[in-house]
Amino acid sequence: MDTEKSAVNWKTYSWLQRSVWLENILLHRPKRWLPEKYPNYDELLTAAVEAAVNDPQAPKDLASWRWGAFNPVEIQHPILKKIPVLSLWAGPGVKEQSGSGYTVKAVTRYHGPSERFTANLADLDQSTLNTVTGQGGNFLSPYFMDQWNAWYEGTTFTLPYTMKAVEAARAHQLTLEPLH
Repeated sequence: MDTEKSAVNWKTYSWLQRSVWLENILLHRPKRWLPEKYPNYDELLTAAVEAAVNDPQAPKDLASWRWGAFNPVEIQHPILKKIPVLSLWAGPGVKEQSGSGYTVKAVTRYHGPSERFTANLADLDQSTLNTVTGQGGNFLSPYFMDQWNAWYEGTTFTLPYTMKAVEAARAHQLTLEPLH
């Protein structure tokens, strides 16, 4: 086995259960995993925070640290974003955001919910829904980005369920009928 290649592989290795492992280590704090120079996990964690803050690449002004800049979300039409003029209208682009792959708002730069739906089982007419950018897939449609701000800011829209609620909420109706 190529030892030089192996030495590099450990740096890029990614394991999907790493958060579970880390949570278990911090919860149970096994003595065998504690480096000898630290008497307890509190001191180890304090040293880790201090090392991160004092890293030469870390901003010196802690007030300037922004999670969203480190973990933005990028939403662009996969084809239109490659056309220079159209890319301006192909989606919101790269935006700072809250959340991560390990939070309730599970969003990373290239991953996130395609919609937010909450079913109110006590009153289905009070359920809510919104999609990431909007209802229209055509960038020329007025509905192409009509839900982006709500999705990005964490708000949503009522989704009526019963016919009575749908009728009351309807702004217009489009009926498609076959020729024969």
